[in-house]
Amino acid sequence: MEELKKQIEKYNQKIIDGEKQGKSFEIVEGKVPIILSAPHCVKQTRNGKIKGEEGETGAIVQYISEHTNCWCIYKTANMQDDANYDTENNPYKDAIMQIVENNKIKLLLDIHGAGYENDFDIEVGTGQMENLQGENFIIDELKESFIINGIKNIAVDTKYKAISEHTISRQISQKTKIPCVQLEINGRYRYIENLEGIEKLIKALMSFINKNKEK
Repeated sequence: MEELKKQIEKYNQKIIDGEKQGKSFEIVEGKVPIILSAPHCVKQTRNGKIKGEEGETGAIVQYISEHTNCWCIYKTANMQDDANYDTENNPYKDAIMQIVENNKIKLLLDIHGAGYENDFDIEVGTGQMENLQGENFIIDELKESFIINGIKNIAVDTKYKAISEHTISRQISQKTKIPCVQLEINGRYRYIENLEGIEKLIKALMSFINKNKEK
């Protein structure tokens, strides 16, 4: 667990370093045609109000990207924007669009953080299946990966449905016609003080990605 902690801290530091350099977001290129996104790993501005960061989501996508060779994109600074809310002129969304179109990306997993108070461990948001572009088997395979790795309370399209056109999953799915999934991760499986939970989450998502990288 100590090594995992060091890795998470290293990836968190990369986010801090990006902010110091004045970058809005960072892209990690991969060879596997799947992209992970963490748009809320730093504070956001929505309707003029500051919203808190969703801790460790940026570190988690970096870790998984490095260990599976998939793509990832994560925010490094608040530019008075919210990539999961702004519908127009958002460079983060535009960057995802370009990556998908130029690199034959087949799947987007947009990673978010939910609070401890939520009943679920993970909620899978699919826009009532519309964002999956007919590839509904993705839900079953995600659930199987989570359950095998000890994450059992999985909700689908209950609280965070990713059905609004504001969301990254909805917009990217509609414009590129690839399946997109929004994952809301309870704090029990992402905060650095819960390393056992992070380990379960990482193993589950890596298993899912490795299973689907050739599809």
